[in-house]
Amino acid sequence: MEKLQEIFSNRELALIFWIVPIIIFCLIKFSLGRSFINLIRVFFASKLTIVYFIMILYTICILSFLKLFGLWDYTLTKDAFIWFFTFGIVTFFKINKESSNDFLIEILNETFKLTLFLEFLSNFYNFSFWIEFLIFPFILIITLLKSVSELDNKNKILTNLLSNIITIVGSIYFVFALYKTFQDYQNFLSVHNLNSLILPVVLSFLSIPLFYFLALYNTYEQLFLRLPIMNSDLEIQKKLKLQIFYKAKFNLIKVNTLREKLINFDVNNVSDIREKLNTIIM
Repeated sequence: MEKLQEIFSNRELALIFWIVPIIIFCLIKFSLGRSFINLIRVFFASKLTIVYFIMILYTICILSFLKLFGLWDYTLTKDAFIWFFTFGIVTFFKINKESSNDFLIEILNETFKLTLFLEFLSNFYNFSFWIEFLIFPFILIITLLKSVSELDNKNKILTNLLSNIITIVGSIYFVFALYKTFQDYQNFLSVHNLNSLILPVVLSFLSIPLFYFLALYNTYEQLFLRLPIMNSDLEIQKKLKLQIFYKAKFNLIKVNTLREKLINFDVNNVSDIREKLNTIIM
């Protein structure tokens, strides 16, 4: 247990000790084993696996770069893992839903929002393991009840009550962390802790070019899937791709505009696509 506490915080351990048995119970009780295996297969489909590999290499390159400036060392490996799975992977799956460059602004907002510091401060100091272990199911039940009550406007009073309870619990965590910070400010302001605070911000910011090109590739792929409908000739399809790329290049907004408007259009020659592209993108 002591070795685990050297790696994970008491809150993280409490989460693990609750979540793992719940997942195992659900898999066995509700015969979800086969569905879970199918989900894993979908998650690690060939194209997705390639993207994960690219993201891992890109993250390793960023960490190596940060290591040169003393902003990362191997003691921050857990922080890098948490960022990769909670921000990196989640942002990648959001790409399919994006239709403009607005998602870059969303990433910047998530990266530099003030709540990141407040979350870091609240998570830096934990209660004892058993207190965290007992609090977790209480917070989980309250959160689930709030989610259910929000489905019906008739439950507005109950929803407000549950929201207030969650706010109170969060405030207790924050006040406790703030008290411990003033009591032990030298430890809190150590180089390691400051690096732990800025690491997710730096990783998110430096990953924007990767997410942009992944979104660009995804949008081009969706657009090019329509080309066989426009013309079945493979040579003409290649020329169409070149014309589309020449017109939109690396501009995600233009590519998305073509994806939305270049539909139900038959192409007999390259000049047809040029005229159509000029009407869509001036």
